[in-house]
Amino acid sequence: MTEKWKSAQTMHYCELCRCWLNDSKQSMLNHERGAKHQENLARKLREMAKKADADKLAAKQLEAAMGGIEAAAAAAYAKDAAAAEEAERRARAAAAAAAGSWEWDQGSNYYYNEQHRWYYDPKTKWYYGGEPVAWAQDPPTASLPAAARFGRAPHVGGPEPPFDPARAKAAAAGGSSSGAGGGAGVAFTTVKKVVALPQHPQALIGGHQMHHVGGKIGGAKGVGGGSGEGGDEDGSGKRKRDGAAVAAAGAAKGGAAGGKPADPAEAAALARREAARQRVQQRTQQSFGLS
Repeated sequence: MTEKWKSAQTMHYCELCRCWLNDSKQSMLNHERGAKHQENLARKLREMAKKADADKLAAKQLEAAMGGIEAAAAAAYAKDAAAAEEAERRARAAAAAAAGSWEWDQGSNYYYNEQHRWYYDPKTKWYYGGEPVAWAQDPPTASLPAAARFGRAPHVGGPEPPFDPARAKAAAAGGSSSGAGGGAGVAFTTVKKVVALPQHPQALIGGHQMHHVGGKIGGAKGVGGGSGEGGDEDGSGKRKRDGAAVAAAGAAKGGAAGGKPADPAEAAALARREAARQRVQQRTQQSFGLS
């Protein structure tokens, strides 16, 4: 049985020259120094440079073409927008001309729409006209269109009619403006205002992040009280006890032993002092988020 022959020497393939050579440092070095490999390398570099220049030129041409397309599209959009705005303006003008205007008639003390030949009484809010002539609170649309109703069509002169929310809403929806002598109503807008309340500067500080005073923690251990030079500690690091504290300790000791304070006034003062200390302790704990 025959076996497939396999060389023990590995081979290397040169992509530029498209040939095989021994996979050794000396063989590859000799091949790369050869004239054929150097020529192929120079040709490859020239092709890469030409391709880079061609890609750059194509990108520049594409950018110029896209710029021209965008400019043409912007000009067409501006032209269409101007045409649409002009058409809308003409439509509004035609609608306003078809609706007419209400002018104050001094002889009848009513508003009169000459375009549709209807009268309007601002006191009763009724209309007078039509075929046959009659009073109507809601005239037929065929005789008096909705756009020509009083409040939507402009009116000139006459007294200012009372405020009517429904008429004001209809006028705002119709987009028509009143004349110089009157208005269809006043439109109100509700504005909500949000006010941010100030936060306590130490609201986010937890109990484990409290300041340390003399190795103790808490309002009852000197936080928030005492002098600015270290609370009730002196320069040697030892705690000082003032006369009031000594007296309070003595009174407490005497009470525990069954004795009585020497002076009732002193006992009342010590009680007030203890109540004040508890209030300070409570406020200090609240400021550090402990309560």
